[in-house]
Amino acid sequence: MQVCTRCVLPETYPGITFDENGVCNICHTFDAGEKEREPERFQSEEEVKAALQKYKNLGRKYDLLVPLSGGVDSCFTLIRIVEDFGLKPMVFHSDHGWDDPIATRNVEKLCKELDVDLLIWKNELKFMRRLFKIFNESTEPDVSPCFPCGNMLYLNGLEIAANFNVPLVINGYSKGQTAMMHDEKKARDWYSKMINVILDSGDTDFLDQFTKKWAVLNQQVIYQDRRDLEKPVDPEKILFIPFFVFKFYKTDKEELKKICKARFDWEPLEEGSGFPARTTNCEMIWLNSVRDMKIRKYTHYHDEYSTIVRAGEMTREQALEDLELDPPPGLLEKLAKDINFDLKYLDTVKPKKVEPRTKFVKAESKMSKEEDDDFSF
Repeated sequence: MQVCTRCVLPETYPGITFDENGVCNICHTFDAGEKEREPERFQSEEEVKAALQKYKNLGRKYDLLVPLSGGVDSCFTLIRIVEDFGLKPMVFHSDHGWDDPIATRNVEKLCKELDVDLLIWKNELKFMRRLFKIFNESTEPDVSPCFPCGNMLYLNGLEIAANFNVPLVINGYSKGQTAMMHDEKKARDWYSKMINVILDSGDTDFLDQFTKKWAVLNQQVIYQDRRDLEKPVDPEKILFIPFFVFKFYKTDKEELKKICKARFDWEPLEEGSGFPARTTNCEMIWLNSVRDMKIRKYTHYHDEYSTIVRAGEMTREQALEDLELDPPPGLLEKLAKDINFDLKYLDTVKPKKVEPRTKFVKAESKMSKEEDDDFSF
């Protein structure tokens, strides 16, 4: 199977093509876009710090919401926001049922060290079990089970921000995760396909629960460039900023690990227990990623890490090493039992064919136009 010689995307990635040197068209598009976006970027941390000061002293208990997973990216983000930017956060941790206890300990230790309020949202297990079962049983190649799960956790954060009247959310998303968020057309395409997957499952109760969570998107504004942060605070909106979108913050796992360990005794997961390697991601990612490799020959993280490689924040060799998929013995069986999923299904399923495309094509959603337009991305 051909894989881009610069990033880590394979030939099964939708719309991918390769030049004579084996470099994919997505890498070339990234390079062109970087030059265009440079004038619209903050050039220093001091500029960002100055622009954020308008969110202080707005008569609210909290200046912003900071989602915290316990990994080095989000921990570093919180440390900088509190100690360097002087903002007062409400910290939010989402527990969907399969978090590693070490990650949760990291969250609690850092919040205690920084003396900030922590809210832990324990998701309804029945809902999450159904989500993982439906999307692991799907043969839709464009939708990893990690994608709807990540969206649910993201929407939980927006809901908390709305309930506490907090107009700003900053999390530790990498440049790879940010790139996925910035593509509105692709986001709508993914949403339509998620809805179709649920409709195909026949679970109308789950569909109702799932779609209702998206209404809060009407309040969000996703940071695109410095103009979004230089505007006056809009009390009717929630500005979402992925911290590593700024060019002077790098997703360097080893450097961030040193900073976090020095500041509050951050703990890594046991070697071999996290995927991708060197992360504190949940256990369910193992099952989701095995499904992805069976269905489409790449994981949710190949997409994210390819952008990080293009940005020069990780070598291609390191990314390939981190993305080696070798689940701990017995874990897949345990996870499958948790969600009532038959692992043998993955040995027999025939994935849908991914048709190469050179431009965006909107999915034909089984939703009505009125339902599809209920919120904006």
